[in-house]
Parts: sequence; structure tokens; C-alpha cells
Amino acid sequence: MKKLIIAAIVLTAAGTAVAQTPEDALRYSWQTAGGTARVQALGGASGSIGGEISTLFSNPGNLGFYKTGDLVISGGLNMLSNKTSYYDGTETAKKSAGFFGTSGVVFGSQTRGNRAIKSSSFGIGITRVADFNNRVSFYGINNKSAMGDMFAENANAFGGHEQDPYGADMAFNSYWINKDGNGNYSSPAGAIARSTGLYQEGTLKTNGGITEVAVGGGLNLNDKVYLGGSIGLPTLRYGATRTFDEFDRSENTTNQFEYGYFEDDLVTKGMGVNVKLGAVFTPTQNFRIGIAAHTPTWYSLTDHYDAYAEAGSENNPDNKGKQVNSWRPEQPSVYDYSLQTPYKLLGSFTYLFGDVNNVSSQKGLITADVEYVNHMASKFKAYDDNGVEDKSYFRDLNTAIDNAYKGAVNARLGAELKFNTIMARFGGAYYGNPYKNLAGEKGNVYQGSAGLGYRNHGFFIDLGYIYTARDDVYYPYRLENKSAFDPATIKANGSRVVLTLGFKI
Repeated sequence: MKKLIIAAIVLTAAGTAVAQTPEDALRYSWQTAGGTARVQALGGASGSIGGEISTLFSNPGNLGFYKTGDLVISGGLNMLSNKTSYYDGTETAKKSAGFFGTSGVVFGSQTRGNRAIKSSSFGIGITRVADFNNRVSFYGINNKSAMGDMFAENANAFGGHEQDPYGADMAFNSYWINKDGNGNYSSPAGAIARSTGLYQEGTLKTNGGITEVAVGGGLNLNDKVYLGGSIGLPTLRYGATRTFDEFDRSENTTNQFEYGYFEDDLVTKGMGVNVKLGAVFTPTQNFRIGIAAHTPTWYSLTDHYDAYAEAGSENNPDNKGKQVNSWRPEQPSVYDYSLQTPYKLLGSFTYLFGDVNNVSSQKGLITADVEYVNHMASKFKAYDDNGVEDKSYFRDLNTAIDNAYKGAVNARLGAELKFNTIMARFGGAYYGNPYKNLAGEKGNVYQGSAGLGYRNHGFFIDLGYIYTARDDVYYPYRLENKSAFDPATIKANGSRVVLTLGFKI
């Protein structure tokens, strides 16, 4: 049982032959709202905004507002900067990447005669749900622990280093950890950290994203109730390369440790499916209320994982005088499994200024979304042919997710001012902390946005700018004793520029 508990709390892929971690679950569920340049300039609020292709992915009830059609193409640029603090060191890393944004087509048609269904629509769209392109760097003097302590803990918990081929086994064969006559494992690096301190540094480089294609439709019932639904088919690719070094700062050449270096590469690929249902109610012509529910996304995923370790052992008597050793598993790990992300609930309102039925008299709007995401509802599952041990691991991993995360409330607010053919937009958003704070974790996202739009004779062009400030943490490794390790704290900020072109059809 201890083996499974350790496996579930270690949040690095180095910990087990199975690379899934609670961090993976959060990565695929803690995302900010996307959409066209118009929607992103409104802070991402789109749950009751009316006819807008972005609502395929938020509240498809808004598709019921379409009486004609739209053809939309979007793209943009993300510019990220991460300021990371780790013990006494602070470092900044930057990353920029372009992206293909929310695009697609919606067809709308009006119903003739005196019928309850006044109009209907059908749409297909594509959007970038998540962008994983990022880079984090950190360094500092650690006088509490070493990564070698994690490898030793895993070897002790798993009943031997051989049971952990992508972690403890590499550390043992590179003499990062040693085994005594009683079969217990320890690392000289940990003793040095607690004596004179270890210099530690590392990087995390990530790439990929989640791109979702959605197909949906909407109905207009008596110009009072708008109903809609969509089926989403997301494609996921996540790539991560991590490096970590720890060095003995002392001039002692007899303590059996000089440095340790660990590197791993993970590529996760897969596809999923989800359903979104929504409705918008119009108590008056100028006021709209929206509700929506998103099912979990059910992913089928495959991990490709490889790792490498190297250490300088400094006069280790077991090492026969050799100073540097390295080790890599015989072959990369390939593993298939499934993931269920959290469900979402969305409530919205929009108030429109001016005469809604007269385009030249419309003055603008104010709109807001409140969203609940139950992050602890993420669940990993092993396939039937993976074996009893893997299924037991996933049960404890899911328990670790329940213990690590909680439900969070997200809020988005936007305003649009209309000056005939020109629109000015402003917005903001807050994404709540998903962590239960087991070991100092905190995370929040704040966004501010603005944009301009032009609409005339069936053509529209929108430009949006979004500034994001994010607080998060990154753990190079974890240990059983929560006071023996600290995260690298991340102050991230990013700028996104989005451009959308559209045509009435």
C-alpha cells in the first residue's frame, strides 16, 4: 500500500514507470476562455451574447439567434514571460508562438409561417482550447533536500530500484543513490543539502495544445427561448522536456557526490469527445439570461516517455574509482490510458443598450459569465489489459487528485460600445484557485482585454488584445515530508493578439 501512496503523491514523471500525475489532470482542465477576437476582447464572456460562432464552445443556445450565416477565420500570437523564484534565485524565461484561432461557418435559416420555431441554425467550428507552448527556468540554493532523496524514497517504497526503471533505477546505476547492507536506499546528495546546501537548477519546456472541432445547432422558439447543443471532438498533443541539475557547492571531494543530472521527455497524444448543452432566455428584448452545461471530455491518450540520468560520484567505494556514470532505460515507455476531465456549469447575462431590432440604433452591451469547474472530478483509468497493478495505481492517483484539487469559480465580464460601424470593447476575467494547498500551492489567473471592431455591408473585422497575469507553482520533485521541499513559484504574464475576419453568408 505504501508503494501506491508514494506513487500517487509524486508529481513528476520520474517517480514511476506510469507517467500520469495529478498535474496532468489539472493541465487539461485549468484553461482560460478562447473565442474570436471579439469574444476575447470582451474578457471571454460569451454565454448569452447572441449569434457568435464562439458559442459553439461555450453556450450553443446562442446559435438559435442566427437567421443568416457567418464565415469566420481567426489567428493570433501569444507572447509569454515567466518570472520564477526558487529558494534564493529568480530567473525569467520567455516564449512566443503563433496560433490558429476560432474559425468556422454557421448557416442560419428562418421559418415561414406562424410557427413556434422561428429560425434554426447549424454550425461547425474549430478553436484552440489550450496552448501548451511555454518555458520555465529556475535556480537556487536548497538546504532542505535533494532530488536524490526522491529517488531513494521511491526505491524504498517500491521494494527495490529495479521496480522504478525511469527513476530510482537510473539514479542507482549512476550512483546518485546507494543501497546499504540492510537493503535501504539513501542519497549522499540529501546529506550534503542539509549540511552545506545544494545548488539546483532546471528548465521545463512545453509545446503543443488542444484543438477542438465542434458541430452544433440551435433553435429559436418564439423569439423568447433559444436552445442549442454541440458535440466537441478535441485533439490533444502535449510535449514536455524537463532538465534538473544539483551540484555540491563544497570543496569536499570525499562525500561521494559531485553532481546529479536528470532529463526526461514526455509526449502525450490523443483524442476526446464532449457534449455542450445550453439555453438563452430573453425576458425582455434588451435582457438575456444564459445557462449551459458541459459534460466531461473523455480522452483516449497515449504517452511516449523517455528519461536519462547522470551523476558524478566522487570516490564512492562501490563505484571502483569511476567518477561519472550515466544510465538510460533500454527503451522508451509507451502507455495507453483514458482521462475524464471535469464537468462545467455556466451562467450568464447580457444587457443590450438601444433598439435591438434597429441596427443603427444599437448602442452596445454589457455581458458576464460565471463558471464552475470541479477540478477534483478528473479521473484517470487504465484499460482492461493494463493489469491489476496499474489499475491500483490509478485508483490511488485519482485519490491524490481528490486530495490535491478543488472546485473553482471563474468569472468573466465584458462591455461593447457601438458607434454605427465601429465598436470598442473592454473586458476582464478571473479564474479561481484550483489547489487545496497541501504544500503551499496557490494559483490564480487574471486577465484584462480590449479591442476594436468594424462591421459594414456583410463584412466584419475584429482585433483583440488580452493581457494575462498568472500565479502558479512548479515542483521539480516531491517527498513524503512536505516541509522538506518547496516549489518554484511562477509569476507569469502574457500578451495575446487576436485578429478575426468574417463574412455574412
